Parts: sequence; C-alpha cells; structure tokens
Amino acid sequence: MRIGIIGAGKVGTTLGKYLSIHGKNVTGFYSRTHESADEAATFAETETYSSLCKLVEKNDVIFITTPDGVIHQVWGELLHQDISNRIICHFSGSLSSHVFSGREEAGISMHPMYAFSDKFHSYEQFHTAYLTLEGDPEAVAVMKPMWEAIGHHVLTLKAEDKIKYHAAAAMASNEMLGLMQASLDILSECG
Repeated sequence: MRIGIIGAGKVGTTLGKYLSIHGKNVTGFYSRTHESADEAATFAETETYSSLCKLVEKNDVIFITTPDGVIHQVWGELLHQDISNRIICHFSGSLSSHVFSGREEAGISMHPMYAFSDKFHSYEQFHTAYLTLEGDPEAVAVMKPMWEAIGHHVLTLKAEDKIKYHAAAAMASNEMLGLMQASLDILSECG
C-alpha cells in the first residue's frame, strides 16, 4: 500500500515521518508550495510531487492533511483525477467523511487525539495517540488494522457523531487548558 500526502504542515510531516520509520510505504508529499513539500519529503526521506496528478497516479492511499478550510478545495481538485480504487482520508477533527461527496465510494476521516506541536518532533511521541476513524466501511477495514499493527488504539464512530466527538476533544484539551491558565492567572493576582 503506497501512501501519498497532500499538505506538508505539522500533521502531514509528522504522519509521513512516523509511518516511514514504521515501515509503511509513504511515497511523498504534494503541497501548496514546492518548498514545504520538499522540506517534508527530505525530512521523511520520501519524494516531492510536482503535481496532484502525479501523487494520485503513484498512490493507493491519499492523506489530506491540509487545514480544515482547504479540504473542500482539495477534494474538488481530486475529483478531476482518476481516484477510483483509492482510499482518500482527511485528518480534520470537526469535518466528517461527508465532505467527500460526488463519488460512489466515500472516503474516510481519521482524527488523532494528539497535539501536533512541531512538524519535526511530533512524530517522536505519536505512538501515544488514540485514533478515531469514520466513513467508508471498506476503507476503514484497510486503515484500522494498519494503525493497530503499529500499536495504536483505533476507535470508530458514525459520521453524525463527529461534531460531538470534536466538541468533547476541544473541551478536554483546549478549554481545559484555558480554564487552568485563567485559574493560575487569578491565583497569581492573589499572590
């Protein structure tokens, strides 16, 4: 199974490096800028794709690791390619697999419960991440065992539960940290 990654930011670079060191065939990166794709490819010891068409041609699995607001645009561009028999997977916490409309077999959404703090070091602790998958059952049946073989806990959920899942994750992480910081700020005011 050959994996190509669209998006060379923190998530894409982390996944590329992590999967490569765990023996998965990550072939390379395509990104908005050639420089960022080249930087990620050099780090993960893969190649840089000069076009989306080339990435699609050479891969069985396509990861979309762009910001959430760009996933619809990337999907629109992928629909102009021959993506038959390919697994398409985005990594948004809030968007479900329903973003992949206009295709008979749906894609999947995978969300790591993990903070990607740095594109060159986040892979070092990624083994601690719990992963959540939802979407096309056949694609989930391929991706779930791949991640479990590396040692991850992989959970599945329904597309209609994705927003609740994301809200719970944000409350447990972002909002909890904000509340803790506010508490510390008030306590420091008290001396």
